Amino acid sequence: MNTPNANEDTRRDDLPDALRWQLRAMRRDEPPARDLWPDIAQRLQQSPQQAARPQRPRWLAPVAMAATLVMAVGMVGVWRAGTDHPANPGTPVATDARQATLVQLEAQGMTRQYQAAMIEVGPGRPPVELQPAFDELDRNATLILDALAQNPDSRLLLEQLRRTYARRLALAQRVAYA
Repeated sequence: MNTPNANEDTRRDDLPDALRWQLRAMRRDEPPARDLWPDIAQRLQQSPQQAARPQRPRWLAPVAMAATLVMAVGMVGVWRAGTDHPANPGTPVATDARQATLVQLEAQGMTRQYQAAMIEVGPGRPPVELQPAFDELDRNATLILDALAQNPDSRLLLEQLRRTYARRLALAQRVAYA
């Protein structure tokens, strides 16, 4: 009977009853002596209004981003067209665009995008303890590209190449931004 209920709020026991009654007596809601709104409205009218910034169309940012990406890929393509040999060993070079299959074209495009991303990340040397991982990922990419040359229509190899490039790029980014 004298034990407090588990559901009862125990914070009430923190203040003495006399202090609690004094605090309750202090709280009084009183309306202001006069209407305050006319003064507020007058001050709002007197303050200089900021000119609204012209709104840019919502479609402009995505279009600008897409145009930048197309320009970057185009510049890499123009830069790569000037070289006679691939930047990475094992990169397939299409001798004739009519003979290349869709998977081969995707693999070549993916390789160009990967090389452009690696240029963006920077040519920094990885730490010695991570060098074996970089070497293994590079070796795997070369093996996958060679296998794609043997089996040009393999979507499985294309997906494996994408994952290998993604892992290599993520590791390079981690090293560059650390």
